[in-house]
Amino acid sequence: MSPKPLPFESDHFTLYQLADGVFAAIAISGGAAVSNAGIIDLGDKTLIFDTLMTPQAAEDLRLAAQQVTGRDPEIIINSHYHNDHIWGNQVFSPQAQIISATQTRRFIETSEELEWARDVSARRLEEAKKQLAEAKTEHERGEARLWMGYFQGLVDDLPRLNVRLPDITFDERLTIYGESLTLDLIPFENAHTDNDVILYLREPRIVFAADLLFVGCHPYLAECEGPRLLDALQQMQQMDAVTFVPGHGQIGDKKDLAVMADYVTTCMDRAKSLATQGNVTEERISQEKIPERFAAWELSRFYYTNLEEWGTQFQSKGTS
Repeated sequence: MSPKPLPFESDHFTLYQLADGVFAAIAISGGAAVSNAGIIDLGDKTLIFDTLMTPQAAEDLRLAAQQVTGRDPEIIINSHYHNDHIWGNQVFSPQAQIISATQTRRFIETSEELEWARDVSARRLEEAKKQLAEAKTEHERGEARLWMGYFQGLVDDLPRLNVRLPDITFDERLTIYGESLTLDLIPFENAHTDNDVILYLREPRIVFAADLLFVGCHPYLAECEGPRLLDALQQMQQMDAVTFVPGHGQIGDKKDLAVMADYVTTCMDRAKSLATQGNVTEERISQEKIPERFAAWELSRFYYTNLEEWGTQFQSKGTS
């Protein structure tokens, strides 16, 4: 049975209860959350898994946590360094301790995403508005609205946005014990970025998979090694869990892990084919047709990004 939304009003996400003390904030397309997040009531403290892209969305997340747990969050987990998962950190400062993998903290500290956002957000917002005006299908309009929300959120919040670094880091599996729930933080290397952490609740049998799983959305694969991501998906398949919260898209299950693996394999095979033919050019890749089973997915531009990045890698290594 699919969880029903809770009566919490936000322009950025819909709030769902997955089990006693376990909640998922699922991003609304066109809002300024962009990614999904989790709220965990450990019994004696409240934990947040990822803080969304903007302070305005994170402020709603903090209010939601206060509403469903009765307290301010004290522990924040950053799954990886990408801006759409961590730029809400400042909303929970200074009362909350932020935890990440060691490599993730290094990447947050050295990332140039903030400079990139300042340089391009206003221009990209206007491009998205133009894209919406010229859209011919509902899918194209949905894509345009998604990117309008992304860049509008940045334009609105960049003047007050500051990057809050994690306070505590770890390298191996980390267990957090609460009065009523216990969870494991499990790192995976090179499966989306250099290091990504998932949150595993054994008893409610729930995994917050962050960007190791996308549901109904094209994943961003440009920084990962395909075989490492496939291995991570296989490891999650073997976990005793029935509910999987992706980094992007709707709440899923083990079937969605298999669909994600199919997508990854399809991208790898097509990129290898293009590399073998010597056709890894932007013009050639723009002519590629998205496979029918993925055609309705959001974030379609990532399909071409994935082919170009992986095709370039295969071509540079030499593909027979």
